[in-house]
Amino acid sequence: MRLIPVHVGLFGHIDHGKTAIARILSEKISTAGLDKHPQAQERGISIDLGFTAFNLDPYRVTLVDAPGHADLIRSVVAGANIIDAAMLVIAADEGPKPQTGEHILILDSFSISKALIIINKIDLVEKSRVNAVERSIKALLKGTILENSPIVGVSAKTGEGTKSIKEALLELLKKPVREVKGPFKMPIDHAFHIKGAGTVMTGTVHRGTINIGEVAEIMPLEIQGKIKSIQTFGENLQSAVAGDRVGIAIPGVQARVIYRGCYLCSPGSLSSTDTILARLKVNKFFKFNLSPRMNVHLTIGTPTVAGVIYPFQKDDDYNVVLDQVSANHEFFAYVILNSLIVSESGDPILISRLDLPPTNLRIAASGKVINANPSDFSLYQLSIKEGNIRIQSHKEEVIIDNLARSQFGAKNLIGKQVETITGRSGRIISSFGGKGAVIAKFSERPNESAIVYLKKYKRYKLGT
Repeated sequence: MRLIPVHVGLFGHIDHGKTAIARILSEKISTAGLDKHPQAQERGISIDLGFTAFNLDPYRVTLVDAPGHADLIRSVVAGANIIDAAMLVIAADEGPKPQTGEHILILDSFSISKALIIINKIDLVEKSRVNAVERSIKALLKGTILENSPIVGVSAKTGEGTKSIKEALLELLKKPVREVKGPFKMPIDHAFHIKGAGTVMTGTVHRGTINIGEVAEIMPLEIQGKIKSIQTFGENLQSAVAGDRVGIAIPGVQARVIYRGCYLCSPGSLSSTDTILARLKVNKFFKFNLSPRMNVHLTIGTPTVAGVIYPFQKDDDYNVVLDQVSANHEFFAYVILNSLIVSESGDPILISRLDLPPTNLRIAASGKVINANPSDFSLYQLSIKEGNIRIQSHKEEVIIDNLARSQFGAKNLIGKQVETITGRSGRIISSFGGKGAVIAKFSERPNESAIVYLKKYKRYKLGT
């Protein structure tokens, strides 16, 4: 019986023991697993996504080891895009750190609710210290989707608690629902050449199925090739299906041109874009504002790319630019990217300010892509003109002064909607006199005699 593939992300601050936890659990090592990268060994830290696996009947658990260093947030977010559950590792001697909070926010933003909290290095401290760290973790998780996550204490050094991790994981994991139907889609996290096989691209299949001998396309490079072989942790497969962690070999493709952000897919099924529309919400812990023309980093899927953001809101049939958005603010955004990416409507998206110092929490907002390739998009600036009502004898009509300076300007306002301070709506039906007054008709005669508002929309210039 084929084991059910599940993917568990390992998150945590640098030196809190993520890779050590992976080492005591893992039975099979794959791409960049257990810090095989030379720079990782030289620096003594994880610098890239690492993949290892172990069997936990009925599951094959792939561990995705995400770097904990603040400057490697791109890889952390890429890991969050391909996991079903998470293990958050926190050292008992140090407790939660700034990147611990950042990782919690990433998991919360991507709606990864299945999580196991691991207090590592319990061999270094007294039981009272472990209890204190557990209390601080619970306070940190409060109000997030991880609030009720189980917590276990372990020592990766002595192996104490390894059984508890597996038992807790087994309770946590459920058979994931995979998108088996639809065109094949796999984000590529590593690519390398193997003599006799061609270029091997590794990744976790998001959608669909593909077989040996079929033609696949690498996007956004628009390179096509025939699949020669498929493997998962050294085992040969005839096909790859949604949820599988695989390496797929295609001869005739140069590995050096492939980067994280490329997708292997059914030919013609994905397109590239350098603009997106998204619905977002500012992180409640973000201490800064987002404003038009601000440079940000945007993560969709595995790539993180720079771009310029334009926050806006819907007003009638207009997209009205917002001067700024701050904590807990829900808004729409138009983003112009510095490079092409592959995206689809519904993709989760994360906005970061990676220009800020790593001591700050830099994840600004999260949400979903609502249009992966918007065309004929326009933004407008809203200005509100105030006028004064003069009640006329006709019960539904009023004269309004000060909305225009001349009769010509007043005539240009015919058909425009106006609104009273209490929200009663009317429409301008004619000019009145030669000094810019207008007549507006309301469905019900307004009983106020002071102020009425006219909204005016001016095209907002996009770009630099």
